[in-house]
Amino acid sequence: MSDPGRLATKAPAHTVIVQPVWRRNLAVMALIMNTFMGTLDGSIVNVALPRMSLELGVSPSSAVWVATAFLLAVACGVPATCALGDQIGRRRLFLIGVPLFTLSSLGCALSPDLSVLIVCRVLQGLGTAVVLAVTLPLLRAMFSPRRLGSILGINAMTVAIGTCAGPVLGGLILSVAAWPWLFLINVPIGVVAFFLGLYAVPAQPPDPGDFDWLGSLLAGVAIVAFLLAVHEVADVSTLWRGGVLLLVCAGLVVAFLRRERVARRPVIPLDMWNGLFSLSVTTAMVAFFGQGIAIIALPFLFQSAYGASPLQSALLFTPWPAVIMLVAPISGRLADRLRPSVLALVGLSVYLAGLVIIAMLGLHPPIWLVLCASALGGLGFGVFQSPNNKEMQGSTPMRYASSAAAVLNLNRNVAQSIGAGAVSVALVLSGAASGSLAQQAQASMRVLWVAVAAAAVAVVISATKLRHVARIDQAE
Repeated sequence: MSDPGRLATKAPAHTVIVQPVWRRNLAVMALIMNTFMGTLDGSIVNVALPRMSLELGVSPSSAVWVATAFLLAVACGVPATCALGDQIGRRRLFLIGVPLFTLSSLGCALSPDLSVLIVCRVLQGLGTAVVLAVTLPLLRAMFSPRRLGSILGINAMTVAIGTCAGPVLGGLILSVAAWPWLFLINVPIGVVAFFLGLYAVPAQPPDPGDFDWLGSLLAGVAIVAFLLAVHEVADVSTLWRGGVLLLVCAGLVVAFLRRERVARRPVIPLDMWNGLFSLSVTTAMVAFFGQGIAIIALPFLFQSAYGASPLQSALLFTPWPAVIMLVAPISGRLADRLRPSVLALVGLSVYLAGLVIIAMLGLHPPIWLVLCASALGGLGFGVFQSPNNKEMQGSTPMRYASSAAAVLNLNRNVAQSIGAGAVSVALVLSGAASGSLAQQAQASMRVLWVAVAAAAVAVVISATKLRHVARIDQAE
């Protein structure tokens, strides 16, 4: 019988795909390019929604579906596409997902009306889900466990760049061109990534049979119901719909768990939830929840309390993702040499300190203090993310690589969506939805203390994880 403690703390051995270094680097470039474009497209259209509503002749609330449809398609598609990669081969699925994303981007740019645009955005989101589903398993297959932290650091940096660049790049494009160019920029990048992938991404033998279609469907619909509920509960008039959707989600989750217990090849195997994996997932969820609050609340605070313009607000927040871009790869490399649990705990402590300073800024802080506090929050999160991801991915056997990737991607998206919903609820409860800048400022400052509490909880869970790892190491 295997030692469950060892399974919970050691990266299970797996066979690394042997490639020339230059070819492997081209494969990594193809995977990273598409990860970047997928995360970029999650936010690049937000700044264009008012213009789209005017030019397409629809209401602003209808135009919001251009953003929402993409995010829902990504979240719904990740579980099924992760499992599908095992069925047909991850390289083959990648070579399906990239053209789907690229052609649907072209379709978005050429859309004559809102309905066609939303359909194309759904297809674009499914293409992104495919890319996210295969990227981490392919990277794990191409690199030894000793280098897993480094490559996950590069992936974290890519996600941060995409998240940060979306609004800024969108604003720059709209200053010189029409909104269809927000989608047309994907086309040449997608073409290059496809041919790089065709040449360099290694093939893995598929493992067909017993695809859990029912489990994939239950997981996808449950995620969509939950994300829609998060938006509905933020408004008193739609609170009842949010409650109904949450009940539907709970029922689907129960059905999903029952299905996974009897499925021959479950989408999310229940036996992968060992001590280290569970603690890493929980830590990341709470930390991303806090970051989700900060990402939404800070622009409201900057524009309402400080009188900043949208561009100035973006610049005030830029140190956060910019520092993550710089720190995440370094933290990933350190995680290959030092104990990842220690790095994660140190990072979360710095992240907590940054959020405390931000929450205490008040109404008239000096600009340098705002920038330093934002950078400190990003520094802590950047130090935390790569080591925690390494423990999350490395604590599962290679046969569960797709499932672990699904959990990582869903964890990030769902947690940040809950954080955004928390800000919406705070704005509604404070009466800030009426448009009062003073009320928006007060609501933003109050909800930032919720982010502080979340970061504190993440620190406690991370310390528990460190004790768990130390206890297992002593037992060995």
